Amino acid sequence: MKKLLLLLCICLTAHVLMAQQTYDKVIPATGISNSTVRLEIPVGTLNLNASGSDLISTKIQYSLVSWTPRMDLNKKNGTAALELSQKKVSGNQSDVENNWDVNLSKNTPLELYLQMGAGESKIDLGNSKVQKLEIQAGAVALDVKLAKSALREANIKAGVGELNLDLSGDWNHDLTLDIAGGMGEINLTLPKGTGVKLETSGFGSQDLSGLTKKGRFYINEAFGKANHTLTIKAAGGLGSITVRNQD
Repeated sequence: MKKLLLLLCICLTAHVLMAQQTYDKVIPATGISNSTVRLEIPVGTLNLNASGSDLISTKIQYSLVSWTPRMDLNKKNGTAALELSQKKVSGNQSDVENNWDVNLSKNTPLELYLQMGAGESKIDLGNSKVQKLEIQAGAVALDVKLAKSALREANIKAGVGELNLDLSGDWNHDLTLDIAGGMGEINLTLPKGTGVKLETSGFGSQDLSGLTKKGRFYINEAFGKANHTLTIKAAGGLGSITVRNQD
């Protein structure tokens, strides 16, 4: 009987540890004129937009109790610093669930810092007020849309996986973008009416259709004619770099 009860307790404990948990949190943007937001995700999926009225709205569904998210928020003189993170967990994580849905403010100037270990991310910052973006990703599939955003500076480091980066649309300011890939694909969609100056490096294949080589750079037809320029440095590592021009 004691052995049976012990076995039952172990099974119940395992069920609790693997049962789906939900974390919902909303931070209003009232009184905040600008903010930095840091997200740290060990593994899982991320769907991130910047179309809300609140500073941040989150819904996180996870199956490990040790992944209970922790939020730190500091506000001073209209400036907010927000960090949302989970603990890293060792061991096999193939059967666990960790899904993040995050919506940031569409009206508040932001700096966004994202660190993700493994998984899949879909990030849409189109028409947002995000002005600076830093992404550090391990083995992650990244889809990032930046069309018509307020972004002026971005740094993306991707270890293994596919990076699809959409820079299409008309830009009313300059952007400096550094991309470092390891083993995977870097796929860039470039604007038609905004100047592009691209510098590439790496040992993988490169398809830079629609661009003209000028010195160590590749430029589009709008470069030198348009009012604004996207200056891009893409280091492909052992992966490929592919350019697609906006229709």
